[in-house]
Amino acid sequence: MEKPGGDSGQEGLEVDLQRFDGSLRKLEIEYTLYFGGQRARPPLELRAAVERIITRWERTSIESSSARFRFGTLVQRFRTYATMWDRGMRAREEGRTGPFRGRG
Repeated sequence: MEKPGGDSGQEGLEVDLQRFDGSLRKLEIEYTLYFGGQRARPPLELRAAVERIITRWERTSIESSSARFRFGTLVQRFRTYATMWDRGMRAREEGRTGPFRGRG
């Protein structure tokens, strides 16, 4: 793993931010398919990978203000979606319609 804080660490951050953004978009699609009944299981492996990226960079001081802002924005977006996905999972387990039904 690259050392956070140095030049290679900041380059690693940029790679992780791109991966984080792409994975978050893919998670949105996968959960939509799951709650729509087109997937049998939720995308837990992809979600765990995103959470690992968050954990890695939350423990590090990000020097670039633009990278810090982008990271914070992505984390907040992930947490907002995660709350909604968790509510949907709980509703499904309890046999309720949840936040993804009744629209249309």
